[in-house]
Parts: sequence; structure tokens; C-alpha cells
Amino acid sequence: MNLTDAELFAEAARRSRAREPFVFCTVTSTARSAPRDAGAKMIVAPDGSIAGSVGGGPLEAIVIQEAVECLKQSGPSGERRYALTTAGDAAKPLRPGEAVPDDLGMKCGGEVTVFLDAVRPGARLLLYGAGHVGERVANLAAEIGLETVVVDDRPTFAIPQRFPRAGEVRCVDLAADPSGGLSPGPADFVVILTRCHALDEGVLEAALQTRARYVGLIGSRRKIALVLRNIARRLGRDPREDPRLHAPIGLRLGDKTPGEIAISILAEIILLKSGGELAHARLSPKDALRVRA
Repeated sequence: MNLTDAELFAEAARRSRAREPFVFCTVTSTARSAPRDAGAKMIVAPDGSIAGSVGGGPLEAIVIQEAVECLKQSGPSGERRYALTTAGDAAKPLRPGEAVPDDLGMKCGGEVTVFLDAVRPGARLLLYGAGHVGERVANLAAEIGLETVVVDDRPTFAIPQRFPRAGEVRCVDLAADPSGGLSPGPADFVVILTRCHALDEGVLEAALQTRARYVGLIGSRRKIALVLRNIARRLGRDPREDPRLHAPIGLRLGDKTPGEIAISILAEIILLKSGGELAHARLSPKDALRVRA
């Protein structure tokens, strides 16, 4: 159904808050005969359902098809051009720079440009454990633009005042609900720093069965080996074969204060998030001589 711009923007905001992916389609220009003027808008969900309209008919059908494919293939946002027949009973996507074809009477038909803006849930840091290290991880995560959700089973630790920069703080019985009521998605980083081995094990097992991008567990090598052995026995597969698993968590930066551990954890996450390189950026003496002042 057609919606006003205000209604459509409100719907887009609702979907963003609910972390639902969608494509926001906007007609940016038209030539000759077109079903809607520039400014017409439509939201397309992954299942092809829509809110708003860019004109109905074949044009709208092909825009929906390309929007769904964009979400499925994690394609980039960008403009798409479409040629229409004079009667408006057929539409064809055009490649960048391609002239309008002369078949099906399209030469004299309309041309519409639509901007497909793919909106996907942003990366989150799902932090299980609100102790000293967790507190520092949550505060530092805000500096790198990661929305953080903190989960702990202790009411005296899981309080918003201790995590002023976190998006959400949850007090949940992790023994009963190891996921803390969360469903990690393919953009999410799971960091496990709970108060005991048993909770760590439960949360880790639950996290490995989600689509999380990264799953990290703090602890000594002995503890990690024991936890992974127990999980392997129950799942029937070795968690160490999962490339998302980082246990023990973090980079070996040295020293072991809560702040330094937090930095090592987030350094590892940044490395993976940005596809960086674990190397010094400094110039060698030889390279420095080649750089002109």
C-alpha cells in the first residue's frame, strides 16, 4: 500500500531498531513516460514483501527482484536504471552506460533510475560477563563504533550505571538461558567473560550454534581445553575446527591488567572486522630515507 514519506521513514526506523535488513528504494530520476515521479519510495524486505511503491507493474516487480537479490548476495547500495515500454507493460534493467534498447518498443518508452539503499543490521559486540574486564571492553568498544549488549546473571554487576556507553544491559540467568535472550547474527562479535567455567561453557556452546561472526572465550589454555572437550563430547564435533572460535581470546600484547586484556580483545576484533594485518606500521630506516619531507 502507498504510504506517506513520514510513514515510510517511521517504518524504516522501526525495522532498523528491530535489526531487520531491508532495501530502501527511491526513484531519483525519470525520462519520458514513467509510472511515478522522482521521490517515490519503497521498502523491500528479504522475502520480497514491500511497503510503499515505486509505481507498480513490471517496473516495481523488477526493482523488488533486484532488491531481494542485493540482500541475498550482500550486494552494495547503488543506482539502477530501467527501460520501460511505451505501454508500460515491460521493464528491463540497464547496465551502467548502456543505451535504451530498441526492442519491445522501449526506445520510445520511459526510463527510470532507482537508488537501492541496502540497510543491514550493524555489527554488535555481545558481551557475556560484566566483571572488571567486561566493563573495560564495553567502554572501549564504543570508541570503535560497536554497539554493545552486556549480559550477566548478577544484579549488582548488570546495571546500566556501570556501562554508560552500552546500548543495552541485561540481567539474565545464564545457567537457564545461555544465550541471554539474544540471537547473534553474521555481523556480531560474541565475547565470553562470565564469572565461572560452567557459565562460560554453556554460553560458548550456545554461541557456536549461532551465525555469529566471531566467538571469543577468555581463560587459561587448560581451562579452554577442558571446556572445548566437554562441548565436543555433546555436539559430536570439535569446536576447534570452527574458524570463528578464538580461545583463548585476544592478541598476545603482553601484561594482564583488565584494561590491557580489554585492549587485546578489541585489537583482535578490529583486526578481523577491518581485514587488517598483524604487523607494525612503522617505516624501516631504509624506507624512511625514501620519503621526502
